[in-house]
This record gives sequence, C-alpha cells and structure tokens, in this order.
Amino acid sequence: MTLSDVSILGKKILVGIIVTLVPFVIIFGGLWLTQKLLTDKHKEPQQISKPN
Repeated sequence: MTLSDVSILGKKILVGIIVTLVPFVIIFGGLWLTQKLLTDKHKEPQQISKPN
C-alpha cells in the first residue's frame, strides 16, 4: 500500500465515523432540547414527610 492509499483509507474511515455520529447528535440533542423546553423550570420543590 502506498501513502496515497493509506491517506484515502483514513479519509474514508473518518467520513464514515462522522456520518455515523451526526444523526445520533441530532437525535439526542433534539430529545435533550425537547426535555428542557417541556419541563417546568419554576416547579415548587416537593416536601418529603418523615415517617413517624
């Protein structure tokens, strides 16, 4: 294998990793953002009663 073959192989592997990770980042980022937008930020803390 020549240096150009190794370079092309490295670029293909890098592109494959990026193509695999981008959808996961979009999906999990969207889920996280949706959760942050839908949860009420001004919730009153619930009081925990101690057992007698």
